[in-house]
Amino acid sequence: MRPRFPSFARSIVAVVVLALAGGRCVAPAIADDAVPARRRTVMLQGGFLQVDVEAPIDPPGPKPAVVSYLEAARATLLAAGFVVVTYTVHWEMLRGLAPPAPAPAPAPAPGSPKPAAAKPVGKWLLASPTPKTIGQGYLGLIDATARGTLPEVLDVLASDPDVDPGRIGIAGFSTNGFMALHATSVDPRFRVAVAVAACGDYHRFLHRSTLAMAGARLDLDPTYEAWLRRVEPARHPERLVHAAVLMVNGRDDLPIPLACAQSTALALRSAYRYAGAPERFRFVVIDEGHALGERGRHEAVAWLSRWLQPARSAP
Repeated sequence: MRPRFPSFARSIVAVVVLALAGGRCVAPAIADDAVPARRRTVMLQGGFLQVDVEAPIDPPGPKPAVVSYLEAARATLLAAGFVVVTYTVHWEMLRGLAPPAPAPAPAPAPGSPKPAAAKPVGKWLLASPTPKTIGQGYLGLIDATARGTLPEVLDVLASDPDVDPGRIGIAGFSTNGFMALHATSVDPRFRVAVAVAACGDYHRFLHRSTLAMAGARLDLDPTYEAWLRRVEPARHPERLVHAAVLMVNGRDDLPIPLACAQSTALALRSAYRYAGAPERFRFVVIDEGHALGERGRHEAVAWLSRWLQPARSAP
């Protein structure tokens, strides 16, 4: 039985389950890039979830696969014999399911003071009406995707003739880097994870990030706080030791401060040493900000090749 989602993420998933019928439609095609490849699209949940599988024709037979949103590495991965997998959640399908807008409030009496508008805390997807719930929607969606969406993607790959289900990795930058760590911590089918410009210490991230509290005091709602402690990868590093994990972080990254990456790396390094496999964790700090960069792309492809294609990567 799969773990339940937190309530603030589960409501989104519940709407999808109730409103959309299951099923899949597979549409094969030939890629038109330099690397000859087959492209297949699998539609799940009545079209709400789209899975795209791009498999190089050579070598034949089952190959390692990477759920990857490192677009700069896509061609290199295909040329190296990896199946590249992406997924798209069609949120636009939920527009018709949105509740009607509430009736406008009555106009204030002439001369009455205008009520002060609530000032949100944080920026971008981490913004919240109150510091007590900063980043709750963002991290809740990452958790829901890791526990609900990505297992469905892996189920698709399990029956794909081009994929070796024992050699599946996940790689991502920024939000998708968070997803890579989080998904690997909840699903052992991911054998390799690459997280670029991301971390697994959610408390330190929310405290230090310029998108969240930017160094101001972190004082979370008790229920939200307890949930974070249950799910954040840095607090439970033993959940990742089944996989070979690479983290690449920028020294000058303000949205993802180096401090939260370092604390995540410290926890993971200790867990891998305890498991007797220190070589299966690598932490790289580059002199960049919030970017993938050529060094990050090279590290990602080299790590995936080392652990998913050991014969090819051997000197």
